[in-house]
Amino acid sequence: MKLTQVRHFSHASVILTCCCISIAFAAPAAAAHFSLLDWIELSPNDAPPARSYLAMTYDPVSGKIIAFGGFDGTGYLNDTWSFDGTSWAQIATQSAPPGRAAAQMTYDSVTQEVVLFGGYDGTNYLGDTWLWDGSTLQWTQATPKHHPTAVTGLMLFPDPNGSADLFGGFDGQFYQLTMWQWDGSDWTQLFPPTVPFARASAAVATNTSTGQVVMFGGLADVNPNNTWTYDGTTWTLQSPAVQPLLVYAASAAFDPGLQGVVLFGGGSGGVDQNTTWLWDQVGATWTHLSPVQSPPAREGAGMTYDAALHRVILFGGQDNNGYFNDTWELVPAPTYSDAHTYSKPHSYTYTNPRSHSISYSRAQNDSQASSHAASSPDAAMIPHLSDFSPTSGRIRRNNSGKFDPYLVGSNGLLCAGPGIEVNGSQPRIQLLRYSNLSKSNQVPPVDRRPVC
Repeated sequence: MKLTQVRHFSHASVILTCCCISIAFAAPAAAAHFSLLDWIELSPNDAPPARSYLAMTYDPVSGKIIAFGGFDGTGYLNDTWSFDGTSWAQIATQSAPPGRAAAQMTYDSVTQEVVLFGGYDGTNYLGDTWLWDGSTLQWTQATPKHHPTAVTGLMLFPDPNGSADLFGGFDGQFYQLTMWQWDGSDWTQLFPPTVPFARASAAVATNTSTGQVVMFGGLADVNPNNTWTYDGTTWTLQSPAVQPLLVYAASAAFDPGLQGVVLFGGGSGGVDQNTTWLWDQVGATWTHLSPVQSPPAREGAGMTYDAALHRVILFGGQDNNGYFNDTWELVPAPTYSDAHTYSKPHSYTYTNPRSHSISYSRAQNDSQASSHAASSPDAAMIPHLSDFSPTSGRIRRNNSGKFDPYLVGSNGLLCAGPGIEVNGSQPRIQLLRYSNLSKSNQVPPVDRRPVC
């Protein structure tokens, strides 16, 4: 099958021609302990304008996600943004890389800087190197003596030794298969005994727990419908029993909680996808995850694991109808096990991972209930009865109708009963106890769920 993929970033186009044989289509095979996951759309303040093919990674120095550039349908962007789990904020820098799309960046734990390379600006394929300092929140252009070929759609990822590695990309004529490593001041070409077929726009991420790099799909002249792993010395072509549909410009990130590389979305023959997959290193295969809900299908989204939030975060991307500026996180979906209604005064503490622990006592009257709600530093997150549907078995965000996993605590989940409604009249709080959030029981049938 000959696949010609044209990506329109502006009036100028990047034409990527891929001749490949589609040899394997995946059958859903979700493992039971990975099935209880959910993509949750967040409502952060000041989200960046819609865009796709941005560069995005987590910066441990600043403790925030850093996003740069991309294409918004009219031009190539060079703005820098950070995300702290609650809000996006644009960062004013003294200098910045020129506008571009399809560049990549990753955190180099050896130099403790974020490394950005390559991309396309509508006219040129780029080969410049920029360094992000999370302590000063500034960009610096590096001046290496050697550097990879100027390319777009490269794969940039942490080497098992912590340095930033680069593989492949498209230079306007050819797909590349060279590999380079950044040493803090210069690029050094690596020569592994075996390398993947030349390609661009593949999904890649590093399992930092085991030191295994995983790469899948992309665009190429030779079949890219395959999975490769890298151990710091050589690449190995894997033969998984199941793998995703061949995609390009998919997003990938390693999730320590799932102990695997998560792959989401991507384009396939001009049709964008919204499936979620997990690479199981032990079984050497892909597992098709079945989240409760998923972001709309897209390609060119930014995705990274936020070590401060312990969440995979996805932002932006595009489909055939336009560009996205939504923010999503992949979280465990709670499962019901039992429920208790307390008739005596009872205190309950939940921990919000994004802030602190807060205690709520069972309200004895309307004024006390109102006082509890108004005095809480997370008052906006307290669910009110009007926002809760007992038959859904879930707390919902105040005024948004979206599930809020941060009301789930180690001891249970606070049910939005009249006892904590500001204008409620019944002094009652019900505590729904949930089992381990990553395992077992499904939400029970409607007729077996407790009513607040």
